[in-house]
This record gives sequence, C-alpha cells and structure tokens, in this order.
Amino acid sequence: MLSTLRRLANLTLVEQTLLLQLIALSLGLGVVLTTEALPRLTSLLSRNASFPRLSQDHLFHARCTMARLVTLIDLATALSHRDGRCLPRSLLLFPLLSARRESVKLCLGISKNTATLEGHAWGERGGIVLGDRRSFTTRYALILRLST
Repeated sequence: MLSTLRRLANLTLVEQTLLLQLIALSLGLGVVLTTEALPRLTSLLSRNASFPRLSQDHLFHARCTMARLVTLIDLATALSHRDGRCLPRSLLLFPLLSARRESVKLCLGISKNTATLEGHAWGERGGIVLGDRRSFTTRYALILRLST
C-alpha cells in the first residue's frame, strides 16, 4: 500500500488526470464484463478505438510513453479491482493502443498446470508482452488471441 501511495505522489498533473480517467474506464469495464460476452466486448472496443473522442488529447493517453501508459493502466486496475485484474488491464490497453494507431493483441490463456484451472489475460504489441513478464505468461497455454 505504501508503494502505491509513493507511486501516486510522483505522478504529474497530466498523469493524475489520465489515472482518474483510466480508473473510471476500468470500473465501467468491470460492470460490462458481468453482462457482455468477451468476443462481443472486444469487438465493441475495437470498433470504438477509431471513435474520434478516444484519440483526442483530453484523454491524455497520447502524451504518455508506452511504458508509462502500461504503468498507469496497471495502477488504475490495482485501485479499481482487487482480484482478477489482468482482464480489465488488458482490455484497457486494447482500445487505447488502437486509438494511437498501434497494433495490439489481447491474449487469453489457461494454466499449463493440470492440477488447477486458472486463466490469465495479457496484451502484446509486436510480439512483446505488455504489463507482464514473458516468463509469467509462458506458464499459460494460449487459447485465444484477438487483434485490433
């Protein structure tokens, strides 16, 4: 908790504004995930990525580097979701990177460990895992990869 507070204290005003927007989007995604099937949701996110308001500067995501945007999305989902935040985190990456005209893939996998059934979601850009370590995602067998 203390490290989260330190991270929040070191944000610029633009990053604080973007973080608030990302928290609101993350909470909205949490609600939508309870009512919509994932393929329909990703289709909707992909179509709306070209929506002009998403790519405008008032969302501030275009002003951030890729690494900083991933960090802010991770922080937003940590504040808005207690458990199982990998899917909302990956779903937030999907339209924001698409709006920046960057190719992104949403990946879903299940644990290779046959003793338990566990899932994970992550984003990829150009074969590079975003917001996770490659060593962590290799624990999962890829079952679905959605592109923008």
